[in-house]
Amino acid sequence: MNAAQKFDWKLLRSPLHIWICFGVLVLDQLTKWIVIWTMPLGSKIELLSFFELVHIKNRGAAFGIFHDASPAFRAIFFGIVTLVCVWLLLNWLGSTPVRERLQRIGLSLILGGALGNVIDRVFFGEVTDFVHVFYRNFSWPAFNVADSAISVGVVLILGTVFWQWLQKRRLRAS
Repeated sequence: MNAAQKFDWKLLRSPLHIWICFGVLVLDQLTKWIVIWTMPLGSKIELLSFFELVHIKNRGAAFGIFHDASPAFRAIFFGIVTLVCVWLLLNWLGSTPVRERLQRIGLSLILGGALGNVIDRVFFGEVTDFVHVFYRNFSWPAFNVADSAISVGVVLILGTVFWQWLQKRRLRAS
C-alpha cells in the first residue's frame, strides 16, 4: 500500500470495482430472498456430508456476538460501526492506486458484503444466514454470501500486504 497516495474520487468510480461491489450486493440479497421464501425458518437441507443449507437469523455480529443484546444497543452499535467501516473502506479504496488491483478487489468485496448485511439489519433488524459447514463435532457458524465476500476480501488484502512486505524485505536484503 502506498501511504503517500491521496484520496481521489475517480478511484471510487472504477467500473470493475463498482461491478464487484454491486454484484456481491445483488447476489447476497438474491440468495437471502430465495432462502427466506423457499425454506421455513430453522429448516435444513443436507447437500453433502459436511455441507447443508439452513435458514437462520442472526441479530448479532460475526459468530453471533451481541445476538442477545437489546435492540437499542444493536441499532446504535451496528449503526456506528457500519458508518465508520463504510467511510474507512471508501477512503481506503479512494486512496489505493489502480495498479494495486488485488487490494482494490478485496476492498470492493468487503464493501459489497458490508452493504449486503447492512440492508438486512436496516430492514429486518437481523441477518439471514444459510450456509453451514461442519465435520463430525466441528461446526462453523452459518454464514451468507456477504460474509463470504468479506472473508475473501480480507484474505486478498492480507495477502497483498504480506506480499508487499516480502518484496520490501527482499529489496532490503539485496
